[in-house]
Amino acid sequence: MKKKFSALKQLTKTEQSHVKGGGVCSGYNGPQVVNCEEFHALPPQYRICVIVHPRCLD
Repeated sequence: MKKKFSALKQLTKTEQSHVKGGGVCSGYNGPQVVNCEEFHALPPQYRICVIVHPRCLD
């Protein structure tokens, strides 16, 4: 049993934050569904956190 645990990969801090739910959208607390104007006003890192019509992606 001890050999099984010693063979496990140790996660980096970044990997640990993703496991704990600390992904890109964890800092975003705005609306989930936005219109084009709201989408373009968002910082680029939070644009993947919202639902927007495909026409807004042009």
